[in-house]
Amino acid sequence: MKQTISLILFLIASFAVSAQKIETRITWLATNPGTTDIIIYNPQQQLTIADFKGQPDASTDAVAITSSGFMFKAGYQSENEKGILSLQVYCSFNKNDSWMKERGKTAYILAHEQRHFDISYLSTLLFIKKVRQTNFQQPDFMAQLRNIYKEIVQQMSERQQQYDSETNNGINTTKQEEWNKRIEKDIAGLSKDVKL
Repeated sequence: MKQTISLILFLIASFAVSAQKIETRITWLATNPGTTDIIIYNPQQQLTIADFKGQPDASTDAVAITSSGFMFKAGYQSENEKGILSLQVYCSFNKNDSWMKERGKTAYILAHEQRHFDISYLSTLLFIKKVRQTNFQQPDFMAQLRNIYKEIVQQMSERQQQYDSETNNGINTTKQEEWNKRIEKDIAGLSKDVKL
């Protein structure tokens, strides 16, 4: 099972509403945003059981919950008669909001939960790709950006739910293996396309 946290942060610098051409600049944040409670997605680093520090919910049958999502900060400024929309993007796992019950502390359950984090990363790549493909326009470029974010977060939520539904929260090992391969393939393809 999983729970998704998604935040949107805006830091607006100088803001000139004109007919300027808008260029987007995206920076992938690969380092921790100042807290040890957050893990930034790294394809070479897998989650560990020790990363699940939250208090388990005894009222649910779920044996584990992953709290992950993607965030961005956006700033805008005018530069050489054009608008620059700068984004800093990262995908994260919240240790304190993620938990495992004792019976869920297995390599198999951990791998299932890792895939939830992978789906969040895949959604981050889709967000970046869509932002790069968008022709942002004055004066509603921030509305365009918020709409892209909402669309991708909705798709991420649906995909997370579909993943748990089809794998029966990892119980269906055949479906779990299918999803493992699908997620790996999708990330590999998008990673080449997006090139962080």
